[in-house]
Amino acid sequence: MTGKLLTRLFALFGMTLTCVACYGVVYTEFNPEFGASGRVVDEAGTPIKGIEVASGGRVMTSDDDGRFFAHSTQPYITFRDVDGEANGGEFEDYSIQLESTSTNIELGDIELKRKE
Repeated sequence: MTGKLLTRLFALFGMTLTCVACYGVVYTEFNPEFGASGRVVDEAGTPIKGIEVASGGRVMTSDDDGRFFAHSTQPYITFRDVDGEANGGEFEDYSIQLESTSTNIELGDIELKRKE
């Protein structure tokens, strides 16, 4: 009984190796997803609402308290003032590259400078 089971197991294993040898193994690139949150503020620490936060093609805007959450597979986050004076002034664009790809990174306050 054990002999038949082992024979069948080895036959299955041999067929699997033959298929892998003939057709190869599918290669997929590992792209971990991350989440980053924080708050967009001006030089005085006042929250800025309506700032566009973009990462990997995903775009959102900061809320009334300046809070944002970016979720992407790309470690770059761009902050852009798209509404001009509507949020109390015009701010310069800002970009950061994350060093970690944790599932939830707290960035704290992201300070944007006013355009001169």
